Amino acid sequence: MAIMYLLGWWYGQGWAWVLRGVSTRLRAISQTFSVGILLPTLFAPWKQIQSPKSFRNFFQSTLDNFVSRWIGATVRLGMLLAAGVSTLALMIGGLAAVLLWPLLPLLIIGLPIASVLQVGF
Repeated sequence: MAIMYLLGWWYGQGWAWVLRGVSTRLRAISQTFSVGILLPTLFAPWKQIQSPKSFRNFFQSTLDNFVSRWIGATVRLGMLLAAGVSTLALMIGGLAAVLLWPLLPLLIIGLPIASVLQVGF
């Protein structure tokens, strides 16, 4: 009877549990890397460092502001790339987990039989 409850949970609520776990981890990656903040501020100055503009130092302040924005964009693009790689790895792992989830109970039966029959993998 306990095996029937286990299999009922495994193929019902357990599968939903795995999907919720993947979804929760995807949201955590998005929040950890602050993707929602990085995208709109991609070309904002690095650490909000800006030179004041005046007629006397127009070219110097323009160059300083350009460098600050370039550094900001480079760092933010690196963070977005890391978020994308993390998301892709999680999606591949999550897809593998979802696809392998129904097969795991079969391993409980199949591995002892394979061991007795000395089947090599």
